[in-house]
Amino acid sequence: MVGNRTVCKVNIPTDIIMSEIFQSLGYEHLETVVREIPSKRLPKKSSPSNVRGDKVETMNREFIVILKRA
Repeated sequence: MVGNRTVCKVNIPTDIIMSEIFQSLGYEHLETVVREIPSKRLPKKSSPSNVRGDKVETMNREFIVILKRA
């Protein structure tokens, strides 16, 4: 289970990165299940630049990466 993060307005697709790493180690990617995080304590958007109105989405979804050893 991973969460994709936005850093300096660049989305880092952790689910894809982890899948590719494991595939290079001999695993087979079966499926990635995406689901909304139902309740979280952090806000859904934040302002990384501290400029008023400049907001980006935080981690609102989790990615369940299902792999199988080949």
